[in-house]
Amino acid sequence: MKYIFLLIGLSLSGAVFARSHTLQNMSDAQQLGAWAGMALACNAGNKLDDFELIASRIIGNQAASDEDRAKAFKEYAAEKLRTYNLQRKMPTDPCDQVLAHFDDLPIFRSEVYQDGSVKLPDGKVIPANQKQPQNKRIYMQTPTN
Repeated sequence: MKYIFLLIGLSLSGAVFARSHTLQNMSDAQQLGAWAGMALACNAGNKLDDFELIASRIIGNQAASDEDRAKAFKEYAAEKLRTYNLQRKMPTDPCDQVLAHFDDLPIFRSEVYQDGSVKLPDGKVIPANQKQPQNKRIYMQTPTN
């Protein structure tokens, strides 16, 4: 699982990512939050909604306990806000470039099933955590705007 987020982290826009944390210091939730913040700052629209649904399932399903889940979602939200502020206040990467990278993220090749489980692009399945609220939206292919 970590290598999926390594790919996400490596494809983060260079300047924004360099101003944030090093990849080794970021949790999976923080890496996802960094992308969400940049996408939000660049007005990614419905694509961001799709990303956040998939990301929330991944984060929630990986947590071993309610405490871990709460911590991961706090990390996600904090990194999203921090990266949003960086991209809005000091944009060194043009939004068209950020959005082009965002659209190509491997997370969009994931499938979210009705039970809440997530199948990653590499074929791994993260089973649904039954404590997660179930969302009826199903992704069987790459979401589009």
